[in-house]
Amino acid sequence: MGARDISSDTFLAGASDPAGGWLRPGRPLLVGLAVLALGLYFSVSTTQLERDRYLSERQSRVQGELSDFRARLETQIYAQVGLIRGLAVQVVRQEGISDAEFKAIAAELVRGQPQIRDLSLAPGFVIGSVYPERGNEAALGLDLLADPVQKQATLRAIREDGPLLAGPFELKQGGRALAIRLPLWVDREGVPRLWGAVSLVLDYEQVMADAGIGSLEKDLRLSIVGRDAAGPGGDIVRGVRLPPGSGAVRVPAFLPGGSWLISAIPQEGWDARAWWQMPGFPIRLGLSLLAALATTRILHDRQRIRRLAGRDALTNLPNRRLAMHYLGRLIARARRGDGRFALLSFDLDGFKPVNDTYGHAAGDLLLAEIGRRLNDSVRPGDLVARMGGDEFLVIVSIDNGDDEPWLRAVAERVQAAISRPVPIEGHWVVVGASIGVARFPEDGDDSENLLRRADEAMYRAKNGRAAGVEFARPLALGRAPGAVD
Repeated sequence: MGARDISSDTFLAGASDPAGGWLRPGRPLLVGLAVLALGLYFSVSTTQLERDRYLSERQSRVQGELSDFRARLETQIYAQVGLIRGLAVQVVRQEGISDAEFKAIAAELVRGQPQIRDLSLAPGFVIGSVYPERGNEAALGLDLLADPVQKQATLRAIREDGPLLAGPFELKQGGRALAIRLPLWVDREGVPRLWGAVSLVLDYEQVMADAGIGSLEKDLRLSIVGRDAAGPGGDIVRGVRLPPGSGAVRVPAFLPGGSWLISAIPQEGWDARAWWQMPGFPIRLGLSLLAALATTRILHDRQRIRRLAGRDALTNLPNRRLAMHYLGRLIARARRGDGRFALLSFDLDGFKPVNDTYGHAAGDLLLAEIGRRLNDSVRPGDLVARMGGDEFLVIVSIDNGDDEPWLRAVAERVQAAISRPVPIEGHWVVVGASIGVARFPEDGDDSENLLRRADEAMYRAKNGRAAGVEFARPLALGRAPGAVD
C-alpha cells in the first residue's frame, strides 16, 4: 500500500541497461513480439496468395493450351463430317450409288487430305465398297453390327440418326484409326428405309499430331477419355486416367455424337514446393524480424529516454521532476484512503567545505556515493530523490501502527548511511544530514504544503538539539520556511 503500490519499474528502475538489455522482458519486447507475429501472419498469407496465384496462372496457361488443342481437333473432325455428308447426299438421292460413281466421288473428296485413310459404303451395314481399295482390302465384308469393336458405336449412330465419331480402334489392315459413321435412310416407294452407312476413316495419329498433341505431351501428362465419343464415362482414348486429387485441368472436346474429356497436369506436378519454400518467403520473414527488432529497440529507447528525463545523471536517483510527479500520484491515491506516507527532506551538512577543499569533481564523487547509500538504507518501494545540489528527499510509506518513533528510526538510519566516511582522493571525508519530516495528511494534503512543512522542520533540525531530526509542527504552530533564523 502507499508508496509500495506504485510501480517501481517507472520510478525506481535503473537509467541504463546492460549489453543486450533492450531485449529483456518488458513492454517493448511484448510489442516487438506482436509486430513479429503480425509480420509472420502477413508473410505467410502473402506467400500462400503468391503460391496460389502462381498455380492459378499455370493452370490458366495449361487450360489455354488444352483449349487451343481442342479447337484444332474439333475443326478437323467437323471438316471431315462435311465431306462425308456430301457423299451421303449422293447415295440418298440415287437410293444407292454405283461402284464407279463412288470411286470417282471418293477420289475427289480425299484429294489433299492426308488424314483420310479411306471412305467406304456399307449397305445393310456391311462394307461393300472402299476407296482407296489398295491397302484396305481387309475392310471389305466387315459387318459393322456384328463386329465387337464397331457394333456399339454403329448402334449409337443409328439410334441418334446422325454422324458419330468411333474409335480409336485397331484397323484390320493395320494402324489405329478414327471413323465417322453416318447412317443413311432412303425413300423407297414413299417409305423411309434404313439403307446402311457411309464411313470416313481417319488416321488417328495424324489427326492428333495435326491438332498439336506433340507439344502438349512434352510438358504435360495428358489424359483423354471418351472412346466412341462416350464422354467422361467412356474408355481411355489416350494416356491414363489422372487421379481425382491431382488438380488436373479439364476441357471437353465436343465431337460428332458426343465428346471427349481432355485432362492434363504438368509432368512434374503443379508445384512440388510448399508455401514456405517460395522465393519471397525468406525475404518477408527477414523483414518481419527486422521490423520487430526495430520496434523493440525504438520503444526501449523511448522508454529509456523518458526514464533519463526523470533521473539525476550524477547519482542515478529520480530528479525533482520525477519526485514531484511521484508525490502527486501518491497524494491522489492517499486521498482515496489508500495509505499514509511521510517526506524526509534534508541536505548534506559539511558538503560545501568538501567542494571548496577538493574541488567539484570530488564533490560529485561524494554525491554519487551518498546516492548509492541512500538507496540501500530504505525499503524497496520507498523513493529517494535528488532535488538539486546537495538536497535530497525520501518518501516512505507508513504502515498501520507506525508512528513518530518508527519514522525517527528511519531518519536515523538515513543519517547513519550518510555519515559513514567516504574515501576521496586518498582522504576520508565525513558529512552529515539534518532531516525534516512531514506526514500526509497530518501536515498537509498537497505537494507544496508537505514540502514546505518538511523544509521548515529541516531548518529547525539544523539549529536544534534533537540529533538532527525534526518533525513538522502542528498546523496551528507552523511557521514560514527559514523563520528559525
